[in-house]
Amino acid sequence: MSQARCVIRCAALVWAMSTAAVACAQGVKAEAMRLDSISAQVASSGSARVIVLLDVPFAPEGTLSAAAAAQQRKAIAAAQDAFVNQVVKGSASKVINRFAWTPSIVLEIDAPTLERIKRSKRVKAVEADQLMQPMAPSALPASPE
Repeated sequence: MSQARCVIRCAALVWAMSTAAVACAQGVKAEAMRLDSISAQVASSGSARVIVLLDVPFAPEGTLSAAAAAQQRKAIAAAQDAFVNQVVKGSASKVINRFAWTPSIVLEIDAPTLERIKRSKRVKAVEADQLMQPMAPSALPASPE
């Protein structure tokens, strides 16, 4: 490999790594902001409703065979059970909903449970469960006729 080609590849690698580092840092910052908002809600009202995404690999069921989809649902249920036993059981928090097709779970949490969620290695992301404004019809793509 020529020296010029090696320099170009190294520069591309450095650029890619720095871009990934910035994206990761922005993701960490956004996650911290969401957790701060949830912490503030728990502090003011005593509880918060959250959606917890568990760190479990999954694929849309439409891309899986029936057997693979069934196996994925079992893995998701097992991960949810383990999370609930580790983080929620024995607290004042409660499970609102478990999703069968995605590794997410909706909880009503108190402050001690939020702290356990922050420390849990089973958690990939946490979002406040809140109502969102519906999209205006003009923002939706036109239907083909």
